[in-house]
Amino acid sequence: MAKPEQTDFDSPWKDALEHFFPAAMQLYFPQAHAHIDWRRGVEFLDKELQRVTPRAARGRRTVDKLAKVYLNDGHEVWVLVHVEVQGQPEEAFPDRMYEYNYRLYDRYARPVASFGILADAKRGWRPSRYRREVLGCEVSLRFPVVKLLDYRERREELEESDNPIAVLTLAQLIVLETAKDPHRRLSGKRYAVRRLRDLGLSQEQREELFRLVDWLVALPAELQLSFDEELEREAKEGTVPYVSSFERRAIARGRQEGLEQGLEKGLQEGRMALLTAQLEAKFGPLDEATRQHLAEADPETLVAWGVRAMTAERLEDVFTAA
Repeated sequence: MAKPEQTDFDSPWKDALEHFFPAAMQLYFPQAHAHIDWRRGVEFLDKELQRVTPRAARGRRTVDKLAKVYLNDGHEVWVLVHVEVQGQPEEAFPDRMYEYNYRLYDRYARPVASFGILADAKRGWRPSRYRREVLGCEVSLRFPVVKLLDYRERREELEESDNPIAVLTLAQLIVLETAKDPHRRLSGKRYAVRRLRDLGLSQEQREELFRLVDWLVALPAELQLSFDEELEREAKEGTVPYVSSFERRAIARGRQEGLEQGLEKGLQEGRMALLTAQLEAKFGPLDEATRQHLAEADPETLVAWGVRAMTAERLEDVFTAA
């Protein structure tokens, strides 16, 4: 059987950093945050980052953001802040941080600050320095990193914080802690979503954060359907003000389509449709070979794939047992 084609993975962290960048810097790198003049705004330079990205690194499953910010020391000087979210341990991570740093400096002749956000599950992996030495000549770069796993010991702080990135950090911890327990993940997702009620955010910000949490904490198709039904019920009762009317209609429409497929074409095709929707939401449109792969699977296999889809970073990982 043909192997499903690999699809580019676009993490919710990319959108999170773009929508809540000052909040992310405040929570993860407070010292740097204090030196930035946030009144002057943030300009994202993703196209510029792409221009300095080594060809071999393009298409990686990491999230890079490049932001231009101004310092608050009164000088008309701006610095480039490079933030990288790393979801898996990688030996070449320090090399890439250094390479981005010097390529950006070489292109713009401006100071460059590089920061790493480590979202992986390996507690001991904490790269924070690049160093190369030969014949007494040394080149090195130290860069601040934050390990999201460390926030397990600071969970109470996250739960009491009104920082939107604190909620997303809680969601990431839920993902890391429930890799093999989808029902516990469902409970954690319920908690993270309801936590949005307590934040002093605008309606638009709540809806954006809801979308990011919903995207990050992926569930197997059947549990996602249960979650959507519960959310729809609470939306009708007016207890979830962070869900827009457009999203409520989308939830209701998706549920109705799933039920209609189950009634008209049988439970098997209903499951397949739900898993297809789950995969497309995470990895993008599926090609014909992948759709055929789903159509030929039995019910037990579809459920197994749904569980794998929760943590898979590539589409092909969903169909390959670890």
